[in-house]
Amino acid sequence: MGGGDFLCGKPIEDPRAHLQAREWETTMMHAGCDNPGGCALACFFPCCMAYSLRKRALDNKMADYKCCQGYICPNCVDCFVPDQSQCPEFCLCLEVTFFQSCAISATRIFVQEQRQIITDPCDIKIIACNNAMQILTCICRVLAHVNGIFGHVARLIQLAADIVYCMTQACMQAQTDHELMLHPTPLDYAPVITTQPMPSNVSDRTPLMSAEQQAPPPPVYEK
Repeated sequence: MGGGDFLCGKPIEDPRAHLQAREWETTMMHAGCDNPGGCALACFFPCCMAYSLRKRALDNKMADYKCCQGYICPNCVDCFVPDQSQCPEFCLCLEVTFFQSCAISATRIFVQEQRQIITDPCDIKIIACNNAMQILTCICRVLAHVNGIFGHVARLIQLAADIVYCMTQACMQAQTDHELMLHPTPLDYAPVITTQPMPSNVSDRTPLMSAEQQAPPPPVYEK
């Protein structure tokens, strides 16, 4: 995604586009309204919510637990934390406490891939906006060390970035919680009807399909 694409109406490329089958029950933008309780819990108790969601996503089968479910630096994690299977609950506690954002994102990605859920374009823009705020904060803090005049600006942007992150992770967790409440396991979905199988050589950079493209064509009856 190019710089500024998340602020315009351009189509969003999804690296998991080949899994297109169904949509989230709610988007991150509407998660606060569709699941206000989950959003509030995630806002005030993000670590506890992240711990609960991971266990629910794994259907309480902690034998399947991996740090960040193997999505983030799997080789490094396996090297520095080789015995995760011996104490998965403790490792999960450490993950959601010290690597909160990674833990939240990993749970969402795990649910999305396991259930073949298409990425909502607006979700990517919200996440990209949050990431841009965090990068801007880092830049301003570095500039503040170079020139003290940037100190006040850096503190203001840091506050804004913290608020944006709090809202973003709360909406992300509320979205995942809403999905798990309506569909506790991947088997709780209705069968997905596809018009044709996806070729095995499809690039991971395939653009998102529209809803019209995903729907099967209506049957034609001869008179």
